[in-house]
Amino acid sequence: MTNEKNIKLTVRELERPTRLDRAIGEMKPEWGRRQIQKLVNSRKVSVNGRLVWLCSWQVKNGDVLEVSNPPKPKPPGDSIFRDEWILSREDDLIAASKPTGMLSHATRKGGSGDFLGLAIERFGPLFLFHRLDRDTSGAVLFTRHGPINRYLDTAFKNGDVEKEYLAVVPSENGLESKGVIRLRLGPHPHHRDRMAVVEKGGQRAVTRYEILCEANGLQLVRLWPETGRTHQLRVHLQAMGATILGDRYYRGRRWKRLLLHARRIVLPDQDGFPRRVYVAPAPEDFLAGLPPTLQEFLKAMPEAD
Repeated sequence: MTNEKNIKLTVRELERPTRLDRAIGEMKPEWGRRQIQKLVNSRKVSVNGRLVWLCSWQVKNGDVLEVSNPPKPKPPGDSIFRDEWILSREDDLIAASKPTGMLSHATRKGGSGDFLGLAIERFGPLFLFHRLDRDTSGAVLFTRHGPINRYLDTAFKNGDVEKEYLAVVPSENGLESKGVIRLRLGPHPHHRDRMAVVEKGGQRAVTRYEILCEANGLQLVRLWPETGRTHQLRVHLQAMGATILGDRYYRGRRWKRLLLHARRIVLPDQDGFPRRVYVAPAPEDFLAGLPPTLQEFLKAMPEAD
């Protein structure tokens, strides 16, 4: 395996021995998981001079990998799962911050570039435990197979998972300094892709909120949904005369993006699992264009408050 196209990689910074394909993927994420597996299966990878063709082959720190005829990097953009999206990577769970404009998972019509698909391409088999709307950015959880899924399923169903969002709305609205919105939601009578407040029927929906900061006719609002209905935060705020900036579905003031961000997820200490907190700071495209007062407040927000 010696020619001008060969490259050598040295395994470093592993917490424990790991699969060959996963180790290569950590060092060369731009190659893509499928291309890496194809390389290994095609006998184009050696470990410490020994030809290896099993993706599950265990490698450790200090091992030298030699790759023959490496693949071309994938094109730039959202065709690979970026390191900066990772909030925490653990044995049973990966917490990550989804960018705005990206689907959480593929639609029935197929397609590519969804958040789950990119994560699987990078890390192997994963399950997306909860989703965000395409336009909403922020923290989501991917899990691997095992007890973590039963634990999370119970915690979510019992309302033991705390989810915190941030939104920016016009200051002239019907919100108090803090409060609770209790309005039932059902399908919009005229738009299939929207929800609406209904007086009868529908689903119970509850949102706690607190106004954090105000400047230049805008308010930064923190939201805690106690239920998880489709478009709940967007419709609840619209009903209070506080439609989120950039909300193209509910006629929010025009903005470069929807100013709704899932900032924090807190998992409970129960069923043998410890309390865990994952925080996704507001991204640059969320901050862009906001008054300096709101930007400074967002940048200074502590993880625990």
